[in-house]
Amino acid sequence: MKRTNANNNRNVGIAVQADWENRQYSNAWSLNVHHLFEFLLQFDKHPTDWKYRLAVLNEKLTKHEARLEFLEAKKTKRGRSI
Repeated sequence: MKRTNANNNRNVGIAVQADWENRQYSNAWSLNVHHLFEFLLQFDKHPTDWKYRLAVLNEKLTKHEARLEFLEAKKTKRGRSI
């Protein structure tokens, strides 16, 4: 009888430990997902900030592209006249 109780206690202890580990794993995932959503919501709080920054970057890129096209055309024109 004592041996059966000891085995039962050990089995219960193993089950409790496994349950605890599963809960910790689940809680860690839940917390990480929560942090991810908070991070993503920051972009929605100030939409004009990131939209404005993207617009400025787009404008700078467009200017650089136009300048590059101009320089390429100038180089091509010089190459032909030589």
